[in-house]
Amino acid sequence: MNIEFIRSLLPEEVIVYLMIFFGALLIFEGFRQVISGSANEIQHKNRRMRMIADGVGEKKITEALIRNNAFGNTRNKGPVAEFQRALAHANVPFGFGAVMLILTALAVVIFIFSSRWLPLPFAALATLVLSYLLPYAILNRLAEARLDKLTEQLPDALDLMARGLRVGHPLNVTLRRVARDMPDPIGSEFGIIEDRIRHGIDLPTAFREFADRIDREDVHYLSVCVGIQHGSGGNLGRVLLVLSRVIRDRRLMKKKIHAISSEGRLSGLILTMMPFLIIGVVHTSTPSFFGDVMDHPIFMPVVIVIMVMIVLQGFILKLLTDFDF
Repeated sequence: MNIEFIRSLLPEEVIVYLMIFFGALLIFEGFRQVISGSANEIQHKNRRMRMIADGVGEKKITEALIRNNAFGNTRNKGPVAEFQRALAHANVPFGFGAVMLILTALAVVIFIFSSRWLPLPFAALATLVLSYLLPYAILNRLAEARLDKLTEQLPDALDLMARGLRVGHPLNVTLRRVARDMPDPIGSEFGIIEDRIRHGIDLPTAFREFADRIDREDVHYLSVCVGIQHGSGGNLGRVLLVLSRVIRDRRLMKKKIHAISSEGRLSGLILTMMPFLIIGVVHTSTPSFFGDVMDHPIFMPVVIVIMVMIVLQGFILKLLTDFDF
């Protein structure tokens, strides 16, 4: 490579050469997508359609999509049941046993390393937080994000079904359109409903299983509406349109409440984090302020009590600013 030639280039010439390079790269990528067919929207709409396009068997598709939902019974209580439900709602591609094995191995590694620099009680606490509590918090957040996205997509799916029913399409065709044309997570979930109905499960049972998997109020409303309409008859397309409008109005009201309460949530976050910030600033600027009394026997009990009170304060403030609608 001619280094002197590169050094002699003006900035404008460098920009021109870079634009030519990226333009050629975009043209190559466009040809690659056309030739390979990877731009096919139907194949890439959701995970179920991609698995079908790859030739995966129907049984394996169902097992992959509802791998952890056998544990999603809302009647079970306790931390283990909550963790299992979070796995099911987040649609993690691993089973409960595999996830626990991974977290246990992570806990052993963290404890081995943390015990070299920390006392055993603090090393055990750090291991518990980093290997179990933190992954659970992340998993729970992923599950909530997936369920929120599904609830946001639900009115569009109901509108798509209602339009199909109004022009005379049978129900299984409208379900197939949603499963084919809508992205995850709603596309794959409606694909499961379609598969269950095709295998002989009646319509109310399939939607009731869907509601049990998702466990959201809007989805339970859908299950109840479908069950009532199936038993008493009527215009299902009209019912779906009304339910779609109700779900949209509920989401709009929830967003308004969330915006109004944002000041209270921010104040609660500041009040919770302020003691830690003050302690950090004081300890950094004047290490002897805490260092001179750290060996006193009452120091650690007082610190523990203060930490518990701070955490309790944050929890109470969160409850005061968390409106369930």
